[in-house]
Amino acid sequence: MKVAMNSMRLKEINIDLVKKALRATEFGTKNSIAKATGLSVGTCKTILEELLISGEAFEMNLGPSTGGRPSRRFVYNENYAFALLLYARMEGNENSIYASIINIKGVHVFEKYYSFDEISIEAIDTIISGLVRSYPKINAITIGVPGIVKNGKIEICDFKLLSQLPLAEYVHEKYALPVSVENDVNLTALGFFNRLDTISSESLVYIYYPKDGIGGAGIVINGEVVRGKNNFAGEVSYMPKWIEREKQGEAQKNTQLISKYIIDTILSVNCLLNPECIVLCGQWFTTEFTDSILLGVLEESPKGYEPEIIFETDIHNSYIDGLKFSALKLLTCGYEVVEK
Repeated sequence: MKVAMNSMRLKEINIDLVKKALRATEFGTKNSIAKATGLSVGTCKTILEELLISGEAFEMNLGPSTGGRPSRRFVYNENYAFALLLYARMEGNENSIYASIINIKGVHVFEKYYSFDEISIEAIDTIISGLVRSYPKINAITIGVPGIVKNGKIEICDFKLLSQLPLAEYVHEKYALPVSVENDVNLTALGFFNRLDTISSESLVYIYYPKDGIGGAGIVINGEVVRGKNNFAGEVSYMPKWIEREKQGEAQKNTQLISKYIIDTILSVNCLLNPECIVLCGQWFTTEFTDSILLGVLEESPKGYEPEIIFETDIHNSYIDGLKFSALKLLTCGYEVVEK
């Protein structure tokens, strides 16, 4: 969030800079943190003392002397605060909620899958309430759902009981914690983009096809998710129109038919966005299917303009990375320093 600077916001930004620098190293001194952040040694010393008092940092034994007074060494307390990650998922006939708790360095301290006949606010709330009681250090909650989310409200969802639900507002008011609710494939695309340093691209499109379900896409450009005016960007199940939307899951049983459909979708995405990378994900993908996709895209694309295609078997790891990215942002001050 870009903001006009005032003293309180400046202090919050400086504190966040010191925390990030301390988290990125095994230990830090006031001098090393000042060098890493560009802040004065005096400012870093003051902030580090405050972190010691709050318990967000520990002090190690003094460092070796180089002739003067030994340097004080500070270590970030990675378990000072936790974030709760949740995602609701429909895969074939299985409805599940995955829950994880991470510390500030993104390390999992709890993971569990829950199965339900129906995914509802009651199911989500039962999981949250139990985990918040068990882990009182939870300071942020981030949730992923298969649907269109606008300002924390789920407008359209594969889980009918969640449609038109102001989930972020409900959870925030009940638990008095910062909450983020986001579309599943947006989070997955963001997680994939931020996890893999083998892709230095400025843009990618991640298309996910759940088993027996309809596809959805996440679009990332310059590290930011593209949502569109009404958060409708990426709803590729509405295009092309030659397989009715409600029949797209059933079409997965016909490899030739669904391959042609997905090839057309890829070609359309490439024409409109021309991303450096298109990721296709589906647990049901077979070698026959992926070979058919690659061949079809190669044959039907203008020579020299074929998109790079990467296949991923399951969304889970990328999804979790996206949830982590979102949650860790909630645990920071939320301000962004922009150089002009």
